[in-house]
Amino acid sequence: MPCEETRRQQSTLDLHSLLTVSSWLYAIIRGGQRQILPIDGDWEGKERMSAVSALFRDRRVVIVVVLVAIALVAAGGGWYYYARYVQGETPSAEETTHTATVRRGNLVIVAGGTGTLIPNTEVDLSSSSGGRLAGVLVEVGDQVQAGDVLARLDDTDAQSQVTQAEINLRLAELQLAELTGTPDAADLAAAQFQLTSAQEALEDLLNGPSAEEIIIAQADLATAEKQLQQAQSAYDRVSWRPDAGSSSQAMDLWSATAAYDKARANYEMAVADASEEQIAAARASVAQAQSNLNNLLKGATSEEVETAQLNVEQARHNLTSAQIQLEETVLTAPFSGTVIAVAASAGEMVGTTGIVTLADLSEPLVELYLDETDLDLIAVGYEVEVLFDALPNETFTGQVVRVDPVLVEMEGAPTIQALATLEQGENDSLWPLPGGLNASVEVIAGRAQNALLVPVEALRELSPGQYAVFVMLDGEPQMRQVEVGLMDYAYAEIISGLEQGDEVSTGIVATE
Repeated sequence: MPCEETRRQQSTLDLHSLLTVSSWLYAIIRGGQRQILPIDGDWEGKERMSAVSALFRDRRVVIVVVLVAIALVAAGGGWYYYARYVQGETPSAEETTHTATVRRGNLVIVAGGTGTLIPNTEVDLSSSSGGRLAGVLVEVGDQVQAGDVLARLDDTDAQSQVTQAEINLRLAELQLAELTGTPDAADLAAAQFQLTSAQEALEDLLNGPSAEEIIIAQADLATAEKQLQQAQSAYDRVSWRPDAGSSSQAMDLWSATAAYDKARANYEMAVADASEEQIAAARASVAQAQSNLNNLLKGATSEEVETAQLNVEQARHNLTSAQIQLEETVLTAPFSGTVIAVAASAGEMVGTTGIVTLADLSEPLVELYLDETDLDLIAVGYEVEVLFDALPNETFTGQVVRVDPVLVEMEGAPTIQALATLEQGENDSLWPLPGGLNASVEVIAGRAQNALLVPVEALRELSPGQYAVFVMLDGEPQMRQVEVGLMDYAYAEIISGLEQGDEVSTGIVATE
């Protein structure tokens, strides 16, 4: 029996011969126009081609030749497939068949990468408005509890804003109470008096001065004029003196002049008619006084009450905002953790950037990176084993909790980024670990314990995901379909179809 390589060569040669014959027949049909080189290199075949083609000028002969050519090609192709694939897959009894024994063992599928230790939670604490830093109460490395005060800002302006907001709220509440409450007797009496006075003033303007008022105004003017004359005479007698301007006679003259001017104005007003502007102003005063009284009697309108209520709500909102601003002048720890950075000191002006950075190192995470070709070897829930460069003798375990949906670029290569938890190791003195440690990470994509194992060379893939093996029974290989579990580059887990101790053909090398 020839070996497999010999069969392959023969199959190739026979297929070449079939193809050559087919080419000749095609050339004959075409009328001898194509020249074919025979396999043995005999160029005289060209002459034979022309002679034979002449015999097939008849159409019926051509049809027969075509049918014969198709039959020859089909038969040759079928024989080639059998020789190449069927005989090649079935070991010959005269050949040496290499085998392996089905055994039990452990199989672990891993994907290796790198990682960095990061805090579970990290936050930069700052003020929303900024200001002068009054004091920092912590240092880097301090352990703090949730609610502890970390730093304080100067709160003078914030306190003032809270006080002003409280005053504005009280005023708005009083205005609302006034509109919705019942007026007291004093308010009603004052409004009534204001209305009566305005009405009397308007009536006086419309009626004009009485005869009695004119006589009185004339008498007052005459008296003032007489007093002015007397004062002038007294001043004239001393006007030659250097100090006349500061004498009592000068003061009397000034007073008498002012009294005369006033009496003259009163007289002119008494005898003159009221102007249209004066009458209009008086009427407006009456209308305003009447409106004030009516409002007290009937109460506020619904629109006025609603406006007052909205003013109260706005004042309360402003007070709340001012109180929040005051609270933010005190920086407190939102959770228990470690201070890992302090960016300012007392007395400095700070903005809205971080002043104190707080991190939770009690439950750290590993930020890990894998090559994109390992995408099928990582998912949420997979185990990880972590070995830090600084702790080569300690292996930590954890679990993948997130796989980023978008690849990142690391050193020019697309890379998978993921997060994994980290469990505390047996050495408590190392915990908590400092953030930023570099590590080598292995993601456990699959683990089979005490599983049936065969070399991957023993598998024959029937279709995607479907496999079979050749089991040696009484020295003869028999194909048996198997269910395959985990598989790496060397071994495959057999879930069903084989038993421990079965002997399978590998077809390549002997495997224990």
